[in-house]
Amino acid sequence: MIHRNLTVALVTAGVYVGGAFALKSAERAGYLPPDSAGRALQVFSGLVLAAYANFLPKTLGTFRNPESAIRMEQVLRVSGWTYMLAGLAFAITSLLPISDTIPLALLGTATAYVLGYSAWAFMEHGPRKGTPT
Repeated sequence: MIHRNLTVALVTAGVYVGGAFALKSAERAGYLPPDSAGRALQVFSGLVLAAYANFLPKTLGTFRNPESAIRMEQVLRVSGWTYMLAGLAFAITSLLPISDTIPLALLGTATAYVLGYSAWAFMEHGPRKGTPT
């Protein structure tokens, strides 16, 4: 299991680095217009984030407490949906001729939402003071 995960991670990293090198080489050779290699990598990064986000809800481990498992499943589902939408929005806005701060702001907003939801889910629905656990 670990061997398979490591192989997938290394192949993905190799494709990413190889693609970046190929795009930058094509841009320097004059086959691509300036700044297109960076935009293409941003689009690819957004699509990879969206694809990875689809696997988040499937990574639920084992828990001794069923309530914790339910809360974690909710957090993973919300995180998956949020990062999938943010990855697609990042890819789409990277194609547009706008400042790079807008796609990054979208990812920052998604991360803040996920952190806030996670904190709310585990604090609001967590064990109460004075109740036996």
